[in-house]
Amino acid sequence: MHYKAPPTQGLRLLKEQLSFTNAQMAHIFGVATGRQFHKYLSDEDKREMGFHVLMYGMANLQLMRGPITNVEQLHALGREIGAIIELEDGEPQP
Repeated sequence: MHYKAPPTQGLRLLKEQLSFTNAQMAHIFGVATGRQFHKYLSDEDKREMGFHVLMYGMANLQLMRGPITNVEQLHALGREIGAIIELEDGEPQP
């Protein structure tokens, strides 16, 4: 699998669309504090979001909208905010 974390602007846009604080975003993505989530948004103290953190957040986001029927829903949500998620040939598909 090839993965590239969502860009800062994608995460900022999602935060704005949800009208969430950094603390609320931290809860959705399973990170300890709003300050820790802020590092994903910062241009100076930049931290790239790991795949597992992104998928946890996308699972919570999907559950806010309705049921999760397959993992591709989560991949699609991640791609909507700018993450690159490419499964390689031979990898199990949902």
